[in-house]
Parts: sequence; C-alpha cells; structure tokens
Amino acid sequence: MVVKTLEEIARERMNEASDAARKRFRNAVKPIYGVSDGGDPFHIGSALLLDLPEGHYLLTAAHVIDWSKSTTLFLGADHFAPLQFEALVTTPPSGDRRKDHADFSIAPLNADLVPKLIGATFVTEAEISASVASSEGRIYTCLGYPNSKNKINRVNGTRVIPSLLPYTSVGRSASCLPAIAKENHHILVDYNARHARDELGAKVSAIAVRGCSGGAIVDMGRISPDTLTADFDPKLAALFIEAHAEQKVILGTRLTVILAEMRSHIQRTADDIASSCGGQTPPN
Repeated sequence: MVVKTLEEIARERMNEASDAARKRFRNAVKPIYGVSDGGDPFHIGSALLLDLPEGHYLLTAAHVIDWSKSTTLFLGADHFAPLQFEALVTTPPSGDRRKDHADFSIAPLNADLVPKLIGATFVTEAEISASVASSEGRIYTCLGYPNSKNKINRVNGTRVIPSLLPYTSVGRSASCLPAIAKENHHILVDYNARHARDELGAKVSAIAVRGCSGGAIVDMGRISPDTLTADFDPKLAALFIEAHAEQKVILGTRLTVILAEMRSHIQRTADDIASSCGGQTPPN
C-alpha cells in the first residue's frame, strides 16, 4: 500500500488544477511581440482576450503596452497580428511605471481582427470571478509566456509555437506586500520555482516569470477533504502584473477592479459626449 503525505496529496491536486485551468483558458492567453530596429521580432509579454457585453477586448499589463512607444506590437495567434487601438491605460504615479501597482491596459479589439484570430478563444463574463474574498488559502493557476521560453530564432522563420507557463500555488495575504498590495484590489500567489511545470506537466528547472505580465491568474477554489474529488470550476480572477523575488510572490490586479474602472471610463466618456451635445444623446 502506498502512503502519501498531505503535502503530496495537495501537490497532486494542484497539478490537476493546473491542467484544468490550462484546458479552460489556454487559448485565451496570448503572447505579445515587438520588432527590433533590425526587423527581428522579440517577445515582450502576455495578454488576455475577453468577450464582454461591451464587445471583444484585449487586456494586458500597462508596462507591456508602454512598448508601443518604441515598436509596433503584435499579438501572437495563428500568425502575428498587428495591434492598433486606443487603450485605457493606468497612469503611473509621478510618471514612474515601477510605482504603478494597478498596471493594466484594456482596449476594444478592431472588429476586423477578431475573426482572424484563428484558434483563439475569449473569456466571457461568466468565466470571470466576481469574488473579492481574501486570496489567502485559495489555489491559483498563473498562465503566461515567459521571455526565456519564447525567444524567436530567425533561422527557423518567424512563425513560432508559443510556450505557455502554467504555475499553480496557494494564495498569500496582502500583508506580504504591505506597501503595495490591497486585499480588495490584488491577488497574491506564492511562488516556488521548484513547482514550475511545462505545458505537458513535466517538471522544469526554475523559470523566470518575466514576460508572463499580462497573463492570467485563475481562481481554482480551495483544497480541503471535501473538495479533493470535486470537479474544478476555473474562474479568471486577476491580471498577472509582476513578481517579487524577495517575498516570493506573484502579484495580480483583480478583474473586478479592472472591469469597474473600464465601465466607469465608458460612462464618463458617454456623459462628456452628452454634455457637449447639450445633454442630448448623440446620433449613432
């Protein structure tokens, strides 16, 4: 008879959670690339595709979108798709993006681009967590594209198969980053590189998560004796924005915060337009 420790049982359950999250959201998480002055594509970060009542949107970290000041951005889907849109981008304190711990950018996708994203899926509102409960003790899977695993070799052409990093661990309290994190604004996930795996589930050596910014943090619920055999119900909970090596945590901005700000911005814009039209709703 094989006897397993509680830690081994919990880790097996986390691996199952990783598989479930990847299966649900893998095709909604996409890499973003730029192009060097010499014409060589290079990997920058990650992005999420959302299907909201307001339309189809691309969500990523603001510091990823900042690269648009120096290069055209491309979404890695079946082929490289150039991104052109007006985005809602968080304003960095004192102009310093390193101090921006909301760090998100969300933009409507051009209607002509959406049908060209062959093989892509979009996260619906029903697949987004509306919970603002504490992240401590919950299980989360992070999905993103690390720079180190998504380098492009021009010798083999520019078409690539992006390499996704699925990483599953437990939530941590916002008190781990007291000067940065707020419980109702952020989700923190414990990061231990020895638990990193590739898309096939095989253990891999320590992977730097740089490039995963703009990816997904998926809520997988809690591990308890009552849930060990239950099916997972993955919910997109937060946008992966940064990692803190000293505290060994991954930080994400909650989707509840991002969507509330997006909708507030849409309403403010509509009110401004109505005001400029003398209070009348402008014609379509």
